[in-house]
Amino acid sequence: MHSWKQCGCARILSSTHSPTHQRSLPSTGTSSQSVVGIVLRVPFPANRFQPDDIFTMEQFLKISHPPHYWELFLAHPIDADASHCSILENEVVFELVKQDPTVCWDTVELDVPRAERATLKQQYEEQHRKRLEQQSKQRAIEKDRKKKDEIHRQIERERVDRSAIDNLLEESKQRELKRMELAMVKQYRPDPAKASAPSAANSLSNIRSAPLKGAGATGTQHSDQQQEPRPSSPPAIRRSGTLEVTFSERTFVTPKRESMEQAEQEWTLKQAAARRAVGFADDDLRPDERNPEWLKQRGDTFFQQRNFLAAISAYSAGIRLTKDYYALFLNRSAAHLALENYQRCAEDCSTALELLQPPVEANRKARVACLARRAAALVKLGFLQQGYEEMIAASRLDPDEASLRLEVDRLRRCIEEERENRSESESDE
Repeated sequence: MHSWKQCGCARILSSTHSPTHQRSLPSTGTSSQSVVGIVLRVPFPANRFQPDDIFTMEQFLKISHPPHYWELFLAHPIDADASHCSILENEVVFELVKQDPTVCWDTVELDVPRAERATLKQQYEEQHRKRLEQQSKQRAIEKDRKKKDEIHRQIERERVDRSAIDNLLEESKQRELKRMELAMVKQYRPDPAKASAPSAANSLSNIRSAPLKGAGATGTQHSDQQQEPRPSSPPAIRRSGTLEVTFSERTFVTPKRESMEQAEQEWTLKQAAARRAVGFADDDLRPDERNPEWLKQRGDTFFQQRNFLAAISAYSAGIRLTKDYYALFLNRSAAHLALENYQRCAEDCSTALELLQPPVEANRKARVACLARRAAALVKLGFLQQGYEEMIAASRLDPDEASLRLEVDRLRRCIEEERENRSESESDE
């Protein structure tokens, strides 16, 4: 129950909260109201609250810090953004700003029946959540707008800088052209003191070399006209043609003129020796042995002898003869898995699955092997979730296989442990 006492232009509220409102909190509290706000003081001796323990909405206040819990339904809405709360040593002070300053509050607490409190609280929390989502969207829009404005300002600054640099370059260019022009004029301008002396001699020589009038002059003019060179005719148009260039076949990338034949032969011999070292070489095969099925059986023999490199070499030789035999890729993936070449193993399993189309009952076992082996390779590469999904797919194709179910359970436990460890590390931070 709340009682009001008139004091000047303000109203002083003394409130006594029932145990149903405060539960284990102290049972007294006081509040005062100004023109536009409410000051609500809730005593908590020696409290250890944190800001996250206090929850403020438009018509609902809550303090939750075990074993304490206090809540209050407000009679009128407040401005939750403008209001704030102070956590003091012995009390919590709410400075609430009215949403409508013209409304005079006759009471602070809204009388809500106990049965309707949970529903009303849920309604307020839903409204508060929607308001927070709207504010988050507005902040994101405002942030994006500021980012775009900053980009436009940066573009404008760069444009101004480029314009200033272009102006400086143009001015420097004009100054240099003007300097070169003045230098050329000064270089070719004749000196008046030196040019006045030989002028008379030049005029006399011109008089002496002038042609005489009469027949002799006419003949000289005719001879000059005859000596004028006649323009030569343009050359004929070159006919088009096609140049054909042939190159000799080369095993190596570089042309023969850029390679050393002796070094190439040494490299070839070393490669052949390396292939023989792993137990298999294509050059040693007879023509009747160049059969993908024979090569597969040879690779299986090497695999049983745990000579995995030789098995990979035999399977690869068969793949070079034909790329449509899925068994070669599937068996080579097992050899790669044994050698811990997990990336190559996953690639061979994917190729074998592409060749096992359409999916029918006859190739179901082979598809199960591909999925299970690729799952194992993905787990080893660190892709635990993807490997778990691949293993589930393999188990669904062959539900009678107990080992696949056990592997699915093991991977599920690993994923759960990883999630628990991640959550514990995040909580510790």
